[in-house]
Amino acid sequence: MISSLATFAVAAALTTQGFYPIAEDRGVKVYRKDAKGIELGAEGDIAAPPDKVLAVLTDYQNHTKWVKGLSESKVISREDHALDVYQRLDLPVLDDRDFTLHATWGSTDDGGKWLKFATANDKGPPPVSGVVRVQTHDGAWTLTPIDGGKATHAVYHFHLDLAGSLPGWMGKGRASKEVPNLFENIRRQVQYYK
Repeated sequence: MISSLATFAVAAALTTQGFYPIAEDRGVKVYRKDAKGIELGAEGDIAAPPDKVLAVLTDYQNHTKWVKGLSESKVISREDHALDVYQRLDLPVLDDRDFTLHATWGSTDDGGKWLKFATANDKGPPPVSGVVRVQTHDGAWTLTPIDGGKATHAVYHFHLDLAGSLPGWMGKGRASKEVPNLFENIRRQVQYYK
């Protein structure tokens, strides 16, 4: 498992960015940052090497199988270590939301991996009637090897403004409960990747 010194460093990195702890569930610490929309951070361990975790994260065409509320995920273009993907959210009570993301990834000097994503709606399809277009959705994953490279300490943060008529408390409360589920789903998915 990750050392207490490394855990302190990760928590310090999130807190120096204005995040504060709000929950811990299933080995995932969740942090919030006060901002327009939803801005959360999280950290937890995954029993697979960073390259397998990155393979799950970058397999966008299969995200609808395990990401709750994601009804469509279509890769529009792919390059070496980058892609553009159109996604549509089917949210309870609210109108659907959609956006196009530009994602990039790479390796770190310590054998870890990273992934960054940000909205790039100009690279995707035009807006759809009855679907709210999300303008702000950006974030990153840092995947640090632990346990001799057999496992990963994952740090995730994102900023999402769902736009339209949505009470802020509703989005923030729901998202903070879904982040541990996201980690659990990744923990299950890594077994299918070589």
